[in-house]
Amino acid sequence: MTSIANEKLLVITDLDASLLDEDYGYDGAKEALAALKEKGFPLILNSSKTYAELRQLAEKIGQCDAVVAENGGLVAIHQLSSIAPVSEADANGFILQPAGMARREILEVAHALRESHSYSFEGFSDWSVQQVIDHTGLSVSAAALAMERETTEPIIWNGTELEWNSFYTSLQEAGIKALRGGRFIHLMGQVDKALGMQQLIDRYKQAEPHTLWKVVAIGDSANDKAMIEAADYGVVIPHTDGPRVHPEQETLIIASKTGSKGWGEAVSNILKNYK
Repeated sequence: MTSIANEKLLVITDLDASLLDEDYGYDGAKEALAALKEKGFPLILNSSKTYAELRQLAEKIGQCDAVVAENGGLVAIHQLSSIAPVSEADANGFILQPAGMARREILEVAHALRESHSYSFEGFSDWSVQQVIDHTGLSVSAAALAMERETTEPIIWNGTELEWNSFYTSLQEAGIKALRGGRFIHLMGQVDKALGMQQLIDRYKQAEPHTLWKVVAIGDSANDKAMIEAADYGVVIPHTDGPRVHPEQETLIIASKTGSKGWGEAVSNILKNYK
């Protein structure tokens, strides 16, 4: 029997209200991020954000092998990573692997339903850059990146609950999921953060078969529940009014602080077992 040479952490994290604060900074997590880098433990960004947004943040943080964009709709792996497939990279050095339904198909269905049933909702495809800024608080450049969507459409529902139930049923019949996140409802194909996470876990196990990988999944909202439950260590970052997601996870950790400070605290505590 082959022996396991060592044990490593693989940290997979949501961004808004988890690693990132309301101002999109992450000062409270910098010490823990540096400790992960020093130990050689990979960091994966797993978010509803677009590949363009995640690529920029990954470059800023400087220690991300891969990102999972648009709630699992697209996985992007850096060509220099040990888990990179043999494939052509884009101009930014990432190899893109779409997994979800194309946004164009999602919009065709959603907009047809809106027109035929007079449903009241609006989304990124309806908005100008300024309107995205108004709804998200992003800068002009960041809002432009957020609009570069490939496999999802974030919307705000303005109709009644009864109308929503009807709309939701029609989406399901068309193979489209509707997932509530922190700010928006995300329309997407049959993918989620947990599936994107598992794809990368499998790659790490193949690249380092003698390593025992322990997965840490960190998030704050309902669209993080599946990936937190699938991890070895699940971490929930609370909001000011307390936790907004309640995963069924034996090793669940509820951070005592919000945002990046809670993230940094939780990761630092886990790292105490890996001296």
